[in-house]
Amino acid sequence: MKFSVITINLNNRSGLEKTIKSVIGQTNKNYELIIIDGGSTDGSYDVILENKDHFSYWISEPDNGIYHAMNKGVMVARGEFCYFLNSGDYIVNSTLFEDLSKIEITSDILSGNILKIRANGKYRTVIPHDNPSLHKLCIHSLPHQASLIRREIFNEIGMFNETYKIVSDFDFFLRAIIIFRKSYQKVDIDFCYFNLDGISHNKSFFDLAKNESIACLKINFPDMAEDLIEYRYFYISNIGQLIRLIQKKKGLYAFIDQLIGSIFKFKKLLVGR
Repeated sequence: MKFSVITINLNNRSGLEKTIKSVIGQTNKNYELIIIDGGSTDGSYDVILENKDHFSYWISEPDNGIYHAMNKGVMVARGEFCYFLNSGDYIVNSTLFEDLSKIEITSDILSGNILKIRANGKYRTVIPHDNPSLHKLCIHSLPHQASLIRREIFNEIGMFNETYKIVSDFDFFLRAIIIFRKSYQKVDIDFCYFNLDGISHNKSFFDLAKNESIACLKINFPDMAEDLIEYRYFYISNIGQLIRLIQKKKGLYAFIDQLIGSIFKFKKLLVGR
């Protein structure tokens, strides 16, 4: 079996229905669908029962959070690659697995594009890193909603860290790619529509996410943690994002750089130094 699709859910009946429909509609059937429900009380259980013949495994019981649920899915997965598609996210078309099966996947981790849905219903395409370095991953991690992770590497580097509530996927990709040097490849394929109403995009959890990110960097890179933390939170700030956008426009970046240089030269003339 090629793909183990792991879907976790808690009280998101409509999102779960959409996610399941996008998976079972795939033209390539070389996959299994695993449903890990956290004991929902909103009718999600009925959706699971209605579709249970499409699942290789399902369970509905209280758990200890997102990453505990994802780990439970990994433990029962049988596919070569794990694909984490949480309830509310859904595959862009019916040929994703067919398209992926035509690619020679030689890496431990493969990432494609996600389409982030905005509040107005429109979406923007987010493309993953070509070559994810430590600094690039510190700015933004890989999208687990558009990544295939070779199942066997969980045995080598460990599971998702369940002590984190928000940043364990950030922690996992840092460990996998930077510390354990697992191989990576990027494909220009749209994987899924990603809803921005999850916990990681909830402003009330920003402080928790920041504290967890700091703890993660201190544990994994103790000798350079302070510099990485400063770098991360500068580049995810509004001014940092503006600078990154300008850097992508090489002509504009060169012009602004020269302009600032001229301003500094003029300042030195005025103050005499």
